[in-house]
Amino acid sequence: MQIFKNTLQINFSSYNFFTGILSCLLILASLFILFWKGLNLTVEFTGGTNINISIVKTQIKDFREILETHINQKIEVVEVNSSSENSNFLLRTKFIEDESFIIDQLSIYYPTIKVNSIDSFGPKLGSELKSSARNAILLALLLISFYIAIRFDRYYALGSLAALTHDVIITIGLLSFFNIEIGITIIAALLTIVGYSLNDTIVVYDRIRENINKLLDQERINIINRSINETLNRTFVTSITTLAVVLVLFFYGGVVLKPFAFTLIIGIIIGTYSSIFIASPVMLFFEEKYPIPEFKEEED
Repeated sequence: MQIFKNTLQINFSSYNFFTGILSCLLILASLFILFWKGLNLTVEFTGGTNINISIVKTQIKDFREILETHINQKIEVVEVNSSSENSNFLLRTKFIEDESFIIDQLSIYYPTIKVNSIDSFGPKLGSELKSSARNAILLALLLISFYIAIRFDRYYALGSLAALTHDVIITIGLLSFFNIEIGITIIAALLTIVGYSLNDTIVVYDRIRENINKLLDQERINIINRSINETLNRTFVTSITTLAVVLVLFFYGGVVLKPFAFTLIIGIIIGTYSSIFIASPVMLFFEEKYPIPEFKEEED
């Protein structure tokens, strides 16, 4: 599948200033949203109890009224995968050791109530999971940078680290803006985004290194432009096909998988952008700003 002609030559370097400003604004906006709104963490990270129940078909607003009237406790209700005969609700509340009180009260109004699952996370466990999730993302970024530094060199590593950090910050900022709940599945999605973006970046870097060895008489910026143009078809075909699958997951995967798919959609778009407009320009900037000194052998 070919989207762009092989003869297409876009001068990507001419957009570096504008894309740099755009990326800086997006990162600043994301950081502002994060400090302003914070993250909507699930009970896995904050500590709490999830109770998944099935009852006879009921409107969610009527169910919420019963909870507010007869149970003196703040409970968040989300409808998940209900059928034509039954309503499935996910109840979220602060950590409680005995959930039977809630079930007993509901059974008065819904005698056929069925408890599908109960998941409880204490505050200490939630804090540990939150630290583990943060450390997993940071460790992934560091290990990837180390791998790039070994496979290519330190300039390529700085470029890929900048692109990946850019992707993660903007994605998390958008999740905060849309008030998406962040749990274990979202962390898995963020790590997937890191891997996806890195894959695109490595394809471009491989072509840059290959062209550097072939086009010895050309300036580095022209080689980078040529390399991005040569890999453009591959980048867009991969992104479009992956995005198509994730969109199906978003629209037909149900309530539980929708946040996961939404995170991947953001990541694929931002990751494609960063592999073209962030990774290589940052690599070139550091290469020109801090060149490795050449050592000449002294003549006798």
